[in-house]
Amino acid sequence: MEGVVALDRINLSIAPGELLTLLGPSGSGKSTLLNSASGMTLPTSGAVLMDGRDVTDIAPRERNLGMVFQNCAPLPHMTVFDNIAFPLRIRRFAKCDVERAVMAMLDLVRLRDFAQRKPKELSGGQ
Repeated sequence: MEGVVALDRINLSIAPGELLTLLGPSGSGKSTLLNSASGMTLPTSGAVLMDGRDVTDIAPRERNLGMVFQNCAPLPHMTVFDNIAFPLRIRRFAKCDVERAVMAMLDLVRLRDFAQRKPKELSGGQ
């Protein structure tokens, strides 16, 4: 859509380990911002900087970011634990580090007891 400015001079400071939630009305640029930061969408002008480094032309897989999509689709053949562990295993994290990180996330969202369940065995809220 020509003539529409989706993002204009956005500046976020997010500390290591900090979680970020974007809230706003439909069409306010939340998805565009996340897609630009993750590398899924390239800006038509300007640059994407992380820690002062221009990452605009860096591939998404090399940006070391995680993003939970609105239409979350866990892999149905994997357990909750394995779905969470998947991106860490792809990046070849040590097995003990994967275990520790996954369990920390499960504790954070109070789902430790559901680690070995498949997605179809969870309620919508879980």
